[in-house]
Amino acid sequence: MPERIETLIGPLEFADLVAYLEALKQTQTSLPSHRGAVNEIDRCQTPLELVPRFRDATSTRPVAMEPVPGQKSQFVVIEHGGAIYWLDESLPRTEPQGLLDLGRTVRLGGATGLLGLAFHPQFAQNGRVFLKYQIDDRGRITTIVEERRWMQTDNQKPRLEQAREILRIVGATQDHNGGSLGFGPDGYLYIGMGDSGPQRDPRGHGQDLKTLLGKVLRIDINRQVDPLAYGIPADNPFAKRDDARPEIWAYGFREPWRFSFDRTTRELWVGDVGQDRYEEVAIVSKGENHGWNVYEGFAEFSDQHRDQKQTFVEPVLSYPRSLGVSITGGFVYRGTRAPQLAGWYIFGDFESRRIWALQQKEKKLVRAVEIGRAPTRIVSFTEESDGELALVGYDNGTVYRMDLAKVDLTPVRRRILAETSEQSPILWRYTTRSAAAGWEQRDFDDSSWRLGPGGFGTMGTPGSTVRTDWRSSDIWLRRKFSLAADVDPTSKVSLRVHHDEDAEIFLNGREVARLNRWTSNYVEVVLDQDAIKSLKKGENTIAIHCHQNSGGQYIDCGLVEFVVSSK
Repeated sequence: MPERIETLIGPLEFADLVAYLEALKQTQTSLPSHRGAVNEIDRCQTPLELVPRFRDATSTRPVAMEPVPGQKSQFVVIEHGGAIYWLDESLPRTEPQGLLDLGRTVRLGGATGLLGLAFHPQFAQNGRVFLKYQIDDRGRITTIVEERRWMQTDNQKPRLEQAREILRIVGATQDHNGGSLGFGPDGYLYIGMGDSGPQRDPRGHGQDLKTLLGKVLRIDINRQVDPLAYGIPADNPFAKRDDARPEIWAYGFREPWRFSFDRTTRELWVGDVGQDRYEEVAIVSKGENHGWNVYEGFAEFSDQHRDQKQTFVEPVLSYPRSLGVSITGGFVYRGTRAPQLAGWYIFGDFESRRIWALQQKEKKLVRAVEIGRAPTRIVSFTEESDGELALVGYDNGTVYRMDLAKVDLTPVRRRILAETSEQSPILWRYTTRSAAAGWEQRDFDDSSWRLGPGGFGTMGTPGSTVRTDWRSSDIWLRRKFSLAADVDPTSKVSLRVHHDEDAEIFLNGREVARLNRWTSNYVEVVLDQDAIKSLKKGENTIAIHCHQNSGGQYIDCGLVEFVVSSK
């Protein structure tokens, strides 16, 4: 490159050159070479149907629903803010009835609040119910596991009474407190506990056997051995070691938000929320070390707390942030309505709202397929007494019955027609000054516009990958992309777009989408046949105008086609 090149070209051309060199420097992050480390998950040919589970019942920020054991028509819903409701489908109106309100007790926050509920295996005889929530104890975030008694009243509406604290776990920050607690097939109570932060687990809680943080715990609540309010199962892996907490069943977790037991194989499945690269699904056995924070998914993360003597257990599957940013663990399907999914693990992602089915053999991934998308963020799944599944929607307070009967697992592969900037920078022409008339047309001369890598916005905007700072109220973008052939107008083509906020999108001068408000991640907007017909073999143009109202801001867009896969 010539010396003092900045004096040989104009300032705009020099800025374009810098942007181009920056784009070359930033390479796509690839997943480790492992079958379980997926970069894409194909969609299925026919997705599941989600039907509201109760006619008259919604709630505010629900986090879980549990069937009342022995009562086919009765369910309990718990809310993030501390409320617990009882629902009975046999009544004329399935309206939530209050059982208990811990709103003045729980510490409400992103990873704190009322998070889990479990019924004792002999609930029908003893009425024992267990809760998990966080409190602020003199400035220290503390996880409480407590026992309550289910008391029936004269009007048949139950109450939860007689609180007894079982376990208290002091955290480091408000982050990563785990969510699940539940009884295993062995009758013991299992508790998922996150590393409690701070981010990246610099204190090594996941690997430290002297703390309960970053673990799956297993306790016997049918015994009380002083000074504990519970007993330690004799076969717990560290029960006889002086250098480890005896409650630990397995370790090396960051945020085991939801776990479940396969009712047929008795295996423990855990969905562990990742740091900033990968989410993971694991099958967990006694005494295993699942790697955090030495590993995140299949990838090495840090050597700070690595013990060279340790053996780390790999997950069954990990997926990158392009697919989702907060895994919600589910259940192995053992119902009867969808025999094609028998033995498949059904799970999802809180933020991207995708729902997947996973097939494994000997803890190794065989196949994963996307079987649907929820209309709301997915906070948990529920297995009902007949093995059928339900989904709990966090934002709209709705519980959905998951109708899996018509799911066709034939994979539909995503073919990228025009890349987004999620994985690597894509160069756009842009201006923040009002664009001239015809700016959206294919033949518009945009050579005076600046050149920059997508996406455009402000750092910290949820779900964004900002490579070019944009802070004005409006931005106009243009880019060209090439197609090797005409696109079949009968195929399914979608914009893949993250907009914050209002956006107008044009293909070859034709307006194909007008999107209001914002998204918190990339979403897919299906194009109609007329829009698809505007795509041509050879050079094509995407043009976007995005308007910002308040808060964070971001814009990026690409184009994808979905085709039936041969596999």
